[in-house]
Amino acid sequence: MKKRLVEIMADLLIKFDEFIEGQKVTNHRLENVEGGIGKVKNEIVKLNLHTAENTRATIKIADKIDTIAD
Repeated sequence: MKKRLVEIMADLLIKFDEFIEGQKVTNHRLENVEGGIGKVKNEIVKLNLHTAENTRATIKIADKIDTIAD
């Protein structure tokens, strides 16, 4: 009976080790995804800043055209 319990516990530990290794792989993949999302967020912020600059420049040009047209 004791031998069987030891076998079951050994199998349990092996399966648990496999589970932990699987979790490490999953965690690594999630870290990569999160890093990629962070990069995308930074690029969106940059694009928003460029868009704001372009909008201001367009408004200035429109004002100058309006002044010249008068």
